[in-house]
Amino acid sequence: MLCSSSTHSNKLFSRQKLMQQLHSTPLQSLKAVSCNIWQVNAQTARDFLESRQATKRPDMKCCFPVQLASGGASYICNTAFAAKEQLQLPHSAFPTVTQASGGNVRFDVDRELRLQGLPTESLQNAKQAWQKLLLERLHYLQAKVELPLVSPNQSQLKIQTATTEETPVAASARVASGDQPYLASVPLLQESYLFGIADWYSLVTTLLNSHWDSISTALSTEDNRTDDCHELSTDNQTIVSNWTSWPWLQQFFQGLNAQHRQVGLDDLLHPWFQQSSIKTGEACLEIAAIPQCRAALQRGAAPALRPRLWATALALDLEHESLGDSFENLCRQVEECNLLTDLLIEQDLETVANSEHFFLFEESLRAVLLAASRDPSLGPSCHHKPFPCLVGKTASGQTQGPYPPSGLLPCRGLVEYAAPLCYLYAEQASCAIMFCSMYARFWCRLHTIDNTAGKDATLVSLCVLFLHLLEEGEAEVAEHLKAVGCPPLQLALPWIMTAFAGHLAVGEVLLVWDRIIGFDSLLPLPLLAVAVIAFRRQVLLAADSREQIMSTMEDLSQLKVVPLLQGMLFGR
Repeated sequence: MLCSSSTHSNKLFSRQKLMQQLHSTPLQSLKAVSCNIWQVNAQTARDFLESRQATKRPDMKCCFPVQLASGGASYICNTAFAAKEQLQLPHSAFPTVTQASGGNVRFDVDRELRLQGLPTESLQNAKQAWQKLLLERLHYLQAKVELPLVSPNQSQLKIQTATTEETPVAASARVASGDQPYLASVPLLQESYLFGIADWYSLVTTLLNSHWDSISTALSTEDNRTDDCHELSTDNQTIVSNWTSWPWLQQFFQGLNAQHRQVGLDDLLHPWFQQSSIKTGEACLEIAAIPQCRAALQRGAAPALRPRLWATALALDLEHESLGDSFENLCRQVEECNLLTDLLIEQDLETVANSEHFFLFEESLRAVLLAASRDPSLGPSCHHKPFPCLVGKTASGQTQGPYPPSGLLPCRGLVEYAAPLCYLYAEQASCAIMFCSMYARFWCRLHTIDNTAGKDATLVSLCVLFLHLLEEGEAEVAEHLKAVGCPPLQLALPWIMTAFAGHLAVGEVLLVWDRIIGFDSLLPLPLLAVAVIAFRRQVLLAADSREQIMSTMEDLSQLKVVPLLQGMLFGR
């Protein structure tokens, strides 16, 4: 950390003056401040140099203050962390940074890993077919409800006021109530969605069935390679790039090893560990360093500290003064202009209305999702840009920007990504920024058609990993499921696509999401899916029909995710 003790009276700047200069200086100008830093430890110096090198790259666009740092060392560490990721930020006041590192294992994340054996031409054809499907369905739904894609809402242009207090009713409260006349057209949809899990299953299986032999051959070749692992003489770290092998997975998920106590297991067995996990979390929050918070989340967060740890790990300032105003402004945009996609979001909310876990949050979720659909920064900030990105035009041909403004077409099950957050954040604005941040960083990968693999694996690669691990570890179960007409991926895809929300108990879902944020990856999802099937193998083998299998796996609410993941990774 930056030296600020009285013994160093000859340093160029006091700690306070240095911090003021750091916080008032954009990232591109940090190198001008470097001469003023007299003493830093080795790790902070390396982080600072990385940030300086990153600013020289032409594609670097990060120029923002890191709000959360409590000291100079944390400031430089967090800034370097953001610089290495080259993020397009969803909100300028809430920088989002990623990729925590830990342990003595270094992963080959500097180069982008791709799923081998899946031709680029096939992916392009799948994208074209997907775009055609969504456009056809959007026009079909428009004709079905006999409403335009966009229409001004004249009935909501006047601000309602309370007659007694003469205080305007918040736009978020009016949107949350769902009283807009436009929403009365929802029953006309008759359970018609733009797209859902069944559509993704059809797309993924079409891709994989056509090229599974070449993909399997590529995976087998990678499993037999020995040149992917070697020692680095500089820091004695092992570089592992074979992302489907058990050694790679075990090293990547070293934070889940049984030698480390875990929230979600040890806190249930040892009451004293609850206090220990709280102290660990408070120590991370005190220094507000993103890597430390990520490393802590790899072992789970104490429930009392989870909201703050998630926000710090994603570099979000939920106390920022403009957060509430920004949210209210988005809600006013919802009132002023009706979109056909609003009906799709409203219909998706019916899933929550019928859920024993989330029905209390129906109004909050309505405001969160509708406001997010008006956020023009959501689409550009996504790790993988929404596809297809529709552009609205007037009758005269004038471009009006993305449709909807967020660029994100609502799918069936979108509410599942927001519902668990209501257990953590009481304020709708906080819930909304966390939903946007997590979608931009994680959930967008589940709605992407490409072959990105490894730590940043998207949907197709996640499905390949699931099938590969299942056939390798539970071949008998996999063959039995196929024989009775219930392909393994058809069983597991709803779990993966919803990140287990709505399938596991809420507390267990949050434990899974702890690890997703901590490891900055969706790889826990296919691993947990394989672990669930392995845990229920005897019941599955005894089932002799698809109906019995689906009935058996319908209720996962009693499962504990941490021992399942540990057993899958380290119990072999």
